[in-house]
Amino acid sequence: MAACAPTTETTATAAAHGHGAAVIATVERRLGGEDGAPARWSVRLVDGRRLVARGAVAGLEPGATVRLWGEVRHDPAWGLMLEVARAEPLGPDPLERARAFLDAGLVRGLGPKLAARIRAHLGAALPQVLAEDPERLREVRGVGPRLAARIAQAWRAHGRQEELLALLQAHGIGRVRAARILERYGEDALAQIAQDPWRIAREVPGVGFRSADALARELGLAADAEVRLVAGVEEVLRREAEEGHVATPAPLVAARVAALLTVERAVAERALALACAQGRAVQRAHGRRDWLLLPELDQAEAAVAAEIDRLAPGPPPWAGHRLGGDPPALCLSPSQQTALERLLAHRLTILTGGPGTGKTTLVRALLARLEPLGLRIALAAPTGRAARRLADSTGREATTLHRLLEAEPGRGFRRHAHHRLGLDLLVVDEASMVDLPLMRALLEALPDEAALVLVGDVDQLPPVGPGEPFAQLVACGRLPVARLEEIFRQDAGGDLVRAAHAVARGQAPRFSEPGEAGEIFGIRIRSPEDACEKLVELITRRIPERFGLDPRHHIQVLVPVHRDPLGTRRLNRLLQQVLNPNPVAALEHRGYRFGVGDRVMQTENDHEREVYNGDIGRVVAVDRRQHTLVVDMDGRRLTYSGEALDRLVPAWAITVHKAQGSEYPAVVLVLAGCHGRMLERRLLYTALTRAERLLVLLTEPGALARAVRRTAGRRRSLLEPRLRGEELGEPG
Repeated sequence: MAACAPTTETTATAAAHGHGAAVIATVERRLGGEDGAPARWSVRLVDGRRLVARGAVAGLEPGATVRLWGEVRHDPAWGLMLEVARAEPLGPDPLERARAFLDAGLVRGLGPKLAARIRAHLGAALPQVLAEDPERLREVRGVGPRLAARIAQAWRAHGRQEELLALLQAHGIGRVRAARILERYGEDALAQIAQDPWRIAREVPGVGFRSADALARELGLAADAEVRLVAGVEEVLRREAEEGHVATPAPLVAARVAALLTVERAVAERALALACAQGRAVQRAHGRRDWLLLPELDQAEAAVAAEIDRLAPGPPPWAGHRLGGDPPALCLSPSQQTALERLLAHRLTILTGGPGTGKTTLVRALLARLEPLGLRIALAAPTGRAARRLADSTGREATTLHRLLEAEPGRGFRRHAHHRLGLDLLVVDEASMVDLPLMRALLEALPDEAALVLVGDVDQLPPVGPGEPFAQLVACGRLPVARLEEIFRQDAGGDLVRAAHAVARGQAPRFSEPGEAGEIFGIRIRSPEDACEKLVELITRRIPERFGLDPRHHIQVLVPVHRDPLGTRRLNRLLQQVLNPNPVAALEHRGYRFGVGDRVMQTENDHEREVYNGDIGRVVAVDRRQHTLVVDMDGRRLTYSGEALDRLVPAWAITVHKAQGSEYPAVVLVLAGCHGRMLERRLLYTALTRAERLLVLLTEPGALARAVRRTAGRRRSLLEPRLRGEELGEPG
């Protein structure tokens, strides 16, 4: 059902109390009402329809965007008429707005001097002339008929933009994001939003569902309008995807839709049926349950299963060729040799194991064995940091998966099923970080005869994005898995390695005693305030003095969450105060301070500049007048301004999830009871494996015990049964 802005009938029906219903409108012109009679105005609603408004209300001027309260009555002469009881301007003063329009340089042929002459000649009548009588512009020397027409046309387009800006800002959507909405939808942005206000929450980063829902109410859409019900289903499934889940039981979706939209359960169940009928959700049946998925994630799961069917059968490209020998320096153990033979025997294989078990050694041995054949081999990882580590450990060039697949901003990848990669073997490290959409893109881009080795640690946290395809590929039984369990790295990081493996088995890590030359230490905290005091002491004095590590470069603070009393937001402010209190220059943006010397992190992929979610850099220059930063990202200097600044956050403290794929000389991990459901084994394990030389755990004893004991459930998905070839039945 198509949605629309409020009609006069719906306005009349909705008028329940006070000043009646409210509508958003732009005042076009005065229709009469002199000689003491109430003024009449032609106003345009947000969907373009016109209405006559009447009332002795100040502030109604041509060009103004207003919210009007009143009752709709039938007038013998004018038909349906809004009797205005109160008007509230939503935008700037019409005269101020008209002057700003002339000065903005929006009209070809209208320069500053001519704009000044128009302002001086028309004075306070300028808004009315632009809206009602643009021919009067020709009274000004230098304005001919063509220029007058261009000015009038530009004013109408500008008016629509200002109307939308005012409407959006009235609902808590700032001017920057409102400008993004205008840029995305163009001149008919208002009409598109009037049809489906919730699209801005789906399609414009930073705009929430609640803001869109409030906007929809003001535009007159009913609580049970079909477009709202379907939007509610999509929002619930989108939130599930943000939590990592690909499929959600239908009853759970219905319950959450009912809560989100404040509707009855029967209405929510109708919403599910509508969303599926319109193709905005997909329903599948498996295990005596009905499941709902976003269409793009349903397609991604089906595509991954189909690509495994395409790629897995058949021999690897090196079958029948004489391979090289193992370099003597690698000294493979019997278990590693067995794993290597498994990798060489199949086209699609998985190599998994914890820290210190020799995954990197095995990759180097694989490459050495294949070296004499002259195969086209590529090494890749999900992030730039992981790719650099892979290159350092193998001595070969490695790249990010996005660069390998030739990502195009907003358009996907240039490498796909119809333009595949030219290679014989692809080795992907840190494969546990690859989410479902990226795994689909990767598999679709592989040539029919190519081999793939996925290397990762199945005990680590799942990807930031939806799904956990690496773990499901390990579990499904379709692909050969080489699992390394023997620990070899005793000299480098021995205590840390043993602690990580203990946690993986559900055992608490052993801490070194004070004064010991250990690598993992535990410090008890009693409260968030106590934790903050001890964190500052550790970072600024104890670790630098004892281990010689620079807190500005060598120590990374990790926490489970962004918010809460011990989340990244609070800790970043605290650490800024002690590690970079008085930068030579700084600016404020979205509630964050960015100063020269601050550690910062990219929070979204920027394929055009090849900087990715989780990349960390340092601010090296600030221009307050231009509101820009220059950030050093691994030797590359990138300028951040406007929308790009929205993608930066301080990074003195980051979440464990964001630390995946990275290693730091020293890690300080904060675990407390306030971290709630985030306290689980895989998070603790992942944090332990980020430290190269030292880990200090600031924790409440109960929080550590809970993290060791609790194993979070796997993400909900239908990929595993699809990989096993199980049929997904019709919804019951």
